Amino acid sequence: MTGLALLLVGSLAASLSASLSSAQPPVGRAAPASLDTTRVKAARAADSVAGAGRTTVTLSTRDARLAGASSVNALLALLPYATLRSARGETGLSLRGARREQVAITLDGMPLNDPATGIADVSDLPLAGVQSATVALGADPVGTGSGATGGVLALTTSAQRVLSVRAAAFGQQQLEGAWYVATGGAVWHASASVRRAANDFAFVNTAGESAVREVRVNNDEQRAALSLGVIGQRAQLAVLASSGERGMVGAANVRTYDADRARTDRLLIRGQWQVRGTTVIGGTRRLQLQYRDPTRPALDTRATAWASDAEWRGVAHGAARGVAWRLGGGVDQLVAAGGILQRRRRAFGTVARSWRPAAASASTSASTAASPSLDTDAPWWIDLGARVDLIESSGALPTASLGAERRLARVGDRTAVTLVARVANAVRVPTLYDLYFSSPQRLFVRALAPERVGVDAATGLRLTTRVGGIAAQVEGALVARDTRDAIVWFPGNFGWSPANVGIERLRGVESRATLVGRVATASGWLTTYHAQLHTGGLHIPTPYVPRQSGGVQLQLHPLAQAWVPQVALVWRAMGARPYTAGPRSPDFELPAVSLIDLTLAQRLRSVPHWPWPQADALLALSMENATNVAWQSVRGFPSPGRSWAVALTLQHSP
Repeated sequence: MTGLALLLVGSLAASLSASLSSAQPPVGRAAPASLDTTRVKAARAADSVAGAGRTTVTLSTRDARLAGASSVNALLALLPYATLRSARGETGLSLRGARREQVAITLDGMPLNDPATGIADVSDLPLAGVQSATVALGADPVGTGSGATGGVLALTTSAQRVLSVRAAAFGQQQLEGAWYVATGGAVWHASASVRRAANDFAFVNTAGESAVREVRVNNDEQRAALSLGVIGQRAQLAVLASSGERGMVGAANVRTYDADRARTDRLLIRGQWQVRGTTVIGGTRRLQLQYRDPTRPALDTRATAWASDAEWRGVAHGAARGVAWRLGGGVDQLVAAGGILQRRRRAFGTVARSWRPAAASASTSASTAASPSLDTDAPWWIDLGARVDLIESSGALPTASLGAERRLARVGDRTAVTLVARVANAVRVPTLYDLYFSSPQRLFVRALAPERVGVDAATGLRLTTRVGGIAAQVEGALVARDTRDAIVWFPGNFGWSPANVGIERLRGVESRATLVGRVATASGWLTTYHAQLHTGGLHIPTPYVPRQSGGVQLQLHPLAQAWVPQVALVWRAMGARPYTAGPRSPDFELPAVSLIDLTLAQRLRSVPHWPWPQADALLALSMENATNVAWQSVRGFPSPGRSWAVALTLQHSP
């Protein structure tokens, strides 16, 4: 059991544990210098959110570091189909045009979306403790539950011994590391990070009558995080604590809040026990937000949110293909300045069944960003699930999902064409933040109904082929989503606040291609969405959803000369994004943007004087936004232009 625990370290969900047994190494490229168990873990990470007909893509931390990423935020920026929205120091993720509250984020199955805001700001997570990230498009009512109406980001951890230091433009400094040890029949692991940045970059303020060159002030941040875990033969425990403080500068044309500060403290504890063939899981999450306005103390506020959860899961009849069931419940609580107190109880139950041939892989629809896998061992796959949530003040909320895959053609063991389809509905109840906060400075009570995704559907084709040392995968899908009573934040004035909208409709096309060779890896993705809000006879484009978005990644990893650096080129693009509640017009859109990042990475084997027998060193030099584009993720919040970064990572490689 101790050897098995080494493979499973950091995996706090039983479904992830089962996914490690049949992993395949990347096709057509040299074995990476990282841990074999680490590579296996990354290759199967998508199993936690995979389902028949569902698009899932996994990116390992190893590949992300080669592309210049040295933080979880930078890792997310490399994910296909994903767009980031950042303002006031928080990073939000959008999948399939969804708002950041509609994307569920998990760490080894542990939910990270806090009950107060519905948002999971992953900025505090140490990258040294993260092994891979998986994006899963579309609603996931059964596997992830209430709130996963737009998609899921599943992060996984693993046993690593890593030390990383980074310095970058705008005063960025970062130190992080991870360690594990096996003793006493258990595996103990820890990771930590400390990061600070001034972020007082220059920008051109175009909000006034004439353009003025200014500098961001009080835009700094200081963050620290610590994660601890232990895995025994029948029990696992994980703890994650983080603290971050940052300046809360407003939009470029609102300088009155430049002196404001915010501090966020988070604590997450999760335990898991095996009991007679079933799994019992319990956990609690605590978030505390403090807001300080030195010039207007009357606006100072503090809010504390708690969420406690318990779950019991298993498989009926004890068979791998039996009916999987889950029962659970919890309570959320918010205490805020001004005498605000809200408590909400909830419970749920799910059943799910999957049908496929006995020899089929457990993750035929899952692929890694660096290595597509052939679907030759699964001629068909069907999964069906249903869930009922009981949420105080919202009543019973039933949801369900159905997915199917059917191989249409196969040419030996080299090529497969698969038809994929999936349909689901989902629900998201208003978070405590939706109900009370209209801005960090003000608290108002809002009366909001749950938003209900009546249908979230996708159907398409996936072509996977392998010729010699080259593997390729091409996929495309038509998607549609209809949401009743969508909870939308309408920007445009200080009193902006969430409101229920009649109907939100999204129609679109998603496509992706990956090519893996011995000395190069290339991938690209493109989405086209038409998203509209239909309310009161008006047809309004959904704010911040671009019509087109896409990206291309190219990595060159020459094998012949070890002294030749690896090269990574990342290109990301977004079309025009509407930012207000009104008809589509260039006057109310952020312009299209194209960003290019370039990284040179040199790997050295067996670093001397490192406290392990063998270690790899990775030195990465990055030029971010190389073309110096001035752009805005959210209207009025400028982003820095061209910047640089240098990172040195040492990793144990036994």
